[in-house]
Amino acid sequence: MNTAPNSTNWIWSLVSSSTFQSVLGVLILLTVCGIAISLLSKLRDSNTQDAPMDEMLRKNFEEMRSEGVINEAEFRNIASLLAEAPRKNSAVKPKTIEQTDAPNSDEK
Repeated sequence: MNTAPNSTNWIWSLVSSSTFQSVLGVLILLTVCGIAISLLSKLRDSNTQDAPMDEMLRKNFEEMRSEGVINEAEFRNIASLLAEAPRKNSAVKPKTIEQTDAPNSDEK
């Protein structure tokens, strides 16, 4: 004699059917893909901010200048390159840095 009601048998037969399992698997896969796309788009948006990176680079080059790794003329040239707003989809030729002084030597 079966003591379980017919409703639980119907639900169990539905859950155990291959059609239901396939639909459930596709829904789970779509959910995971949606979450991944959402996270990647947020990560990509955070990486497109160039202003903080330019400021960090400028500070690093200032430190190099104060330590004597680069001279004042090189620093001004680098600072002017960082100050220029890069234009996307334009063919901008990079400026070359001309070395005016001999590199500093630490062997004194």
